[in-house]
Amino acid sequence: MIGREGNIIAAKFVDGEIIENLKKLMEETNAKSAIILNGIGQLENTIIGYFNGNDYVKKEIKKPVELVSLQGNIGFGNGGYIIHAHASLGTEDHSIIGGHLIKGDVKVVNEIFLYILDEIKIRRVRKEKLMEMVIS
Repeated sequence: MIGREGNIIAAKFVDGEIIENLKKLMEETNAKSAIILNGIGQLENTIIGYFNGNDYVKKEIKKPVELVSLQGNIGFGNGGYIIHAHASLGTEDHSIIGGHLIKGDVKVVNEIFLYILDEIKIRRVRKEKLMEMVIS
């Protein structure tokens, strides 16, 4: 379910994988670049990463976690959309962990707000081990 008011898109996902859902949303709205303003909800089978300067150190969390905060941007590169999102996740013991959101299956619901960029275009270009942001 999605709604739109000007450049703001409200999306509600009740299933699927969050990164793939965001890519499909960009395709459906024919947007090229966007800012992830806000995201809340619940995920499971989540993978987050910490970039140590060379590689992403990944942590997999199978149990459900609260998506406390999601922010980032969406650009284009390597022939498709690239989601650069960071997430704060609330665990069962009420602690918070976070990092680069690599994967997460929707559990119950995800509520996400995007701001579609009209003039600014975000592209991602490989620079060694990073997909560096280029703004045009």
